[in-house]
Amino acid sequence: MQRGFTLVEVIIYIALLAFLLGSGVAASFYIVDSAEKNKSDVNAEAEAHFFLRKIEWALTDVSPGGIALPSSGNSGNVLQTNKNIVGTLRIDSPSGRGRINDIEITNDRVTIQNLNFDHIAAAGAKPEAIHASFTINGKTYETTRYIRK
Repeated sequence: MQRGFTLVEVIIYIALLAFLLGSGVAASFYIVDSAEKNKSDVNAEAEAHFFLRKIEWALTDVSPGGIALPSSGNSGNVLQTNKNIVGTLRIDSPSGRGRINDIEITNDRVTIQNLNFDHIAAAGAKPEAIHASFTINGKTYETTRYIRK
């Protein structure tokens, strides 16, 4: 009586082992790729919220006459205030980075698109307001700040 594996059994075991190793490698690449994409999404979300906070900060305690925007009901992509530190808030055209005066406030891993400031006129008891919106990675972020007297 002979002991051992036949050639067919060896080929089947090698094929099963190759299949398991290939599946393991593919799953590992999928996990690593998914982690990188998630890290990128989290970074973009953090940058978007940071930029929103900077817009809100720029509009805090600004008097109604202290903002240079198009006339009521119009919009623009540059916000100018009389706040000493802020000056001008905009995006840099070639890079898509957010800027306050000449200082970049977002990193090169995200691109801000469609930055828009809308001037909302005072109506009745509602004070005038600035509505800001922009897009990062296809997601739109927006905020509205009322200008108090």
